[in-house]
Amino acid sequence: MKNYFRCFRDLLLLVAVVGVSCSALRKYDRVETTSVERYNIVYDDGKCGLYDIQADSLVTAIKYDVLKYGRTTSEQGIEFTVWTSQMDNYVGMIAVDGATNSATEIMFPR
Repeated sequence: MKNYFRCFRDLLLLVAVVGVSCSALRKYDRVETTSVERYNIVYDDGKCGLYDIQADSLVTAIKYDVLKYGRTTSEQGIEFTVWTSQMDNYVGMIAVDGATNSATEIMFPR
């Protein structure tokens, strides 16, 4: 009886591990590395967003048509990473605070 319980437990554990690992593989359609080690651009259903590798989380929503790295700058001791963005009929910039990962977006109509 103990062997059946142990086999059943091991089988459930195996199914759980396979399920979790397979779902992580399908998280995004495509991942584009950038010249900034910390951030990647992730794509899903034709849209893209910024992903922080260190925090293992999205920085922005996946809603942009195009994202491109601009530069990293420091102002009054705060480091920002600046990105150019395009979304529908808008163009703009996104600045991401390196300490808090908070993003500030400025978009203009084309």
